[in-house]
This record gives sequence, structure tokens and C-alpha cells, in this order.
Amino acid sequence: MLLGLYIGLITIIGCSASQIHSWWENGELSIKIKETYDDGGFTSGYYKWFLKNEHVLQGLHKYEGEKSDKSIADRYYAIVKPYLSEQDQTVPIESLPESKHKIFALYLIILTGCIPNIEQDTWIDFGFCTCNVSQDHLGEEEEKRLGELYQELIVQKGCTIDEFNDAYVSGSVVDLLKRKCSDCNWLSKCGIEVFGYKQFRPSVYSLKQYALGDSVRLSPPIWADYGFMNCRTEDEKRQLRQMYTKLIKHPQFDPRDLHKACVSGKIFNYVRSILPNEVLKPYLLKNLYPLKKFE
Repeated sequence: MLLGLYIGLITIIGCSASQIHSWWENGELSIKIKETYDDGGFTSGYYKWFLKNEHVLQGLHKYEGEKSDKSIADRYYAIVKPYLSEQDQTVPIESLPESKHKIFALYLIILTGCIPNIEQDTWIDFGFCTCNVSQDHLGEEEEKRLGELYQELIVQKGCTIDEFNDAYVSGSVVDLLKRKCSDCNWLSKCGIEVFGYKQFRPSVYSLKQYALGDSVRLSPPIWADYGFMNCRTEDEKRQLRQMYTKLIKHPQFDPRDLHKACVSGKIFNYVRSILPNEVLKPYLLKNLYPLKKFE
């Protein structure tokens, strides 16, 4: 949301980067942004969001190393703190269970008006990986809608981290959303899933993250399941990744179908059914599946 606000200032209204920087230096960033949008009669969705979330630009200071790092950490903690139980507020955040660490990260992202970036673990942990994509991954509609549901759950409905954690650990986050939020029918229709903490997650979602992200590493499950172990050169690895990127962005793609093809050893057949004109190397799409059954 903040990025969209700044894009509007620079590309639509015509502010320069140096002008915005001077506002920041003079401690007038928030005031000048409002003046600029109001004087120009601009009422974008990003500006409307900003008017409700001016706190995100409060208390900005020049970066001063560790001192600034601590200040930023304290500021972020203060945003999420009201959603922690009284007991959890008395202990260091590092001592909380891992499941609550993950939820804390989600709450911070949502409470600052954002949605998880594809490179972040929260993108997979809380269901954004199951949203459909298009030719341009940026600004995916389903990811925005899921983020809005989390916003409603956390901000409007006041869902505490303890309540969310109970749902996350039991694998019932989608049920929690449906119970607390409005307009949730599309979740099932679009196949949106939120995997429970420590619940099995098909490696196809890690493949999706790797294929669409700019700086996601090739993890062992992707390497073994989706043919990268067969690549003899970096060029073959690059070509295979590009093929999966094209596949995932195709309107007929369904990650659940690719997962089924993966565990049955039929990735080549599935890719061919979606991308009939793609030049494929069959040996690259082989894996260890189907696994033999032992008596």
C-alpha cells in the first residue's frame, strides 16, 4: 500500500524523489503527502488507506545502525502487542512458540497494510501460495482478497494471536475466516487452503514460489520432485524453471493437479496437456515417483 502511495506521488502527481526526501528530513512527510493529494484532488485507494493508517509514517528517523534497528523493532512490536495475551506480553518474543512467531509476522504485515511478498515464508504459511496467478504476478487479485479477509479478521473482528494460533495449530484457519468474516464463499470456490502448523504441504507450492520469486533458493524437495536433479547444466536448470513459470501462469494450471502428476511420475504428461507446443526434454521431467510399495 505504501509503495502504491509513493508511486502515485511520483508518477501521477509529479513529485520528485528529492522533494519527498526533503519532506522526510523536515519531519513533514505525512503532512505534505496529505497536502499534495488533497490540493490535487486525488483520491486513490492507496491514499484512502493512508488516511486510516497514518501511524506507519510516524516517528521516522535517520538510520543510525543498531540504535535504529532496535527502534524499528520496538515500533513493530508495539503494533502487534495489543493482540498478544497479557502473559505473552510479559515474555521476550523469542521465547514464544514457533507457531506464534509465524503468526506475529503475519499480523505485522497485515496491520501495516501489506500482504506477504512471494519470497517470504508467510506467503506459503498462510495460504497466499494457493491463490491463482496470471501473466503478471504483481498485484494478484486473489492474494489481495485474502489479505483483505485477514485485515477484517484481525482489525475489524479483533482476533487475538491466541485464537488464531489455536486455528493454525489445528489446521482450521479457513474455518476461522469463514466463521468470523463476510464474503468468504470464494475461498472454497477458488481452492484456497491454509495449511496447519507442521501439516504436510505439497512441494508444488515451494515450486511455485521458486518459479515466480526473484530470489528464492532451489530447495531439496523441489530439486528431487520436479526434475532439477536431472539438469546437467545451469542452462538446463534455467530452461526448466522458465517452463514451470510459464506453466504456473497458464489459466488452466492447478497446483493440485501438478502435485498428483508429480507423485504418479507423470509430470511430462501433465505439462504436455497444458503446454502442447512447449519444447520439452522428457528426461528432465523424471523423478523417483511412483514409489514402490514394500510388502
